[in-house]
Amino acid sequence: MRELRDYIFAGLDLRGKVILDAATGAGGATVDWAQRLQATGAKGRIISVDIAQPAHIVAALTERLGSLLELVEIREADIFALEFLTDGSVDIVNCDDTIIFLNDPPLRLLAALREFHRVLKAGGQLIITSELAAEREEEHMGQWRRWNLAKAVFALKGETWSTELRPQEVALALETVGFAITGQKCFPTRKIEDYEPAMHEWEELVLAATDKLPWPELRTSLRSSIAAVRKKVHDDGYLSVPPTYVIKCTKQHA
Repeated sequence: MRELRDYIFAGLDLRGKVILDAATGAGGATVDWAQRLQATGAKGRIISVDIAQPAHIVAALTERLGSLLELVEIREADIFALEFLTDGSVDIVNCDDTIIFLNDPPLRLLAALREFHRVLKAGGQLIITSELAAEREEEHMGQWRRWNLAKAVFALKGETWSTELRPQEVALALETVGFAITGQKCFPTRKIEDYEPAMHEWEELVLAATDKLPWPELRTSLRSSIAAVRKKVHDDGYLSVPPTYVIKCTKQHA
């Protein structure tokens, strides 16, 4: 985890920068960027956006940020239409664990990248962090069950939970929109012990999707499966993160 974060922040000058975190999720990336920004000792601002910012998620993130909150603006906004941001008003866009939810690719991915390109200043930087598909391995079974159960529930709703894109697919989309890739690295599967925020967010989303299914008996069975996945992760004492890649790039042209 530290190696991945060090790679993300390597070579970045955060002093006085406007940083867009797209999208907030449970807020882990927002906290990381706020900590790094504070460490520079210079003024800067993080705008953390998501299509939905529920009150309890905002409250939890606010508590985690503590005094760092003065550096962060938490805002409900659609990353496909960041209308509150003018052209060329952002220095850095962080897109962490987001593009797998931009279904269906490739057009949705291209639409998001075009909006990032619009709000970035000339030479501004975009950093994408994303996961490859989880492998079915005993050591990482908690994550595999967690992810594939979510996919199954959303498929029953006629929707798509996630689509794991390969780095080469994302690189092609970036170059098409007008970004120049400056760095790329893949990191192996890792374990995280601070899994509760991610599990809480996952459980909330999957339970909400389950409750909308029209089959009472199936809903009951799926709730039991959700509880079993949570118990598996709790018993393991960690959550696995599949192989993760980071692509760093700059805005090449207007």
